[in-house]
Amino acid sequence: MTPDATLVVRYDDTARAAVEQTLRKLVRKQGAALVALSVLWGIITLVPLIAASTAVDGNALPFILVSILLVSIPVALGALGSRQLRRQPRLSKIAVTITPWTVLFPAIVRPSALAPRIRAEEWPREATSVTLIPASGLHASRIEFTRQDAGKRRKRSIAVGSIDVDPQVIVDAFRGPTSA
Repeated sequence: MTPDATLVVRYDDTARAAVEQTLRKLVRKQGAALVALSVLWGIITLVPLIAASTAVDGNALPFILVSILLVSIPVALGALGSRQLRRQPRLSKIAVTITPWTVLFPAIVRPSALAPRIRAEEWPREATSVTLIPASGLHASRIEFTRQDAGKRRKRSIAVGSIDVDPQVIVDAFRGPTSA
């Protein structure tokens, strides 16, 4: 790659489809588990509510406050579970774009409803280093982009088996001189 060229690294279509299918299964399982937990929690809290309602002696305010508290938890879990069941996470088609001056990462949607989305980022190329990390144990080989940001080390990584470009091309793209 010449220093003035732009390299667009895309995810391999079959690998992307496999990851999306796995994410859909994971999201469905998490949503169903949250709904089941909310139903179970609702049934379990029903017994103390019935016992508390029979023990009220004229002052119903403590009973009302406790019942609101006990009912709000399964309602919140059920709402979160139904929200999780509606989610359809998708991967971006582009893994990373390397221009002569910047490295562009697309936004990443996480499978959990509680985890925030990873925002799209633009890193300066001269402050970014690239390392090809070989497979070890359960981890597949990956390309790791690293930079220092106000004293904090930031990393983004891409699995080598999921991209359509030879990883050595990406590493070589950072070895060439950049013109600012």
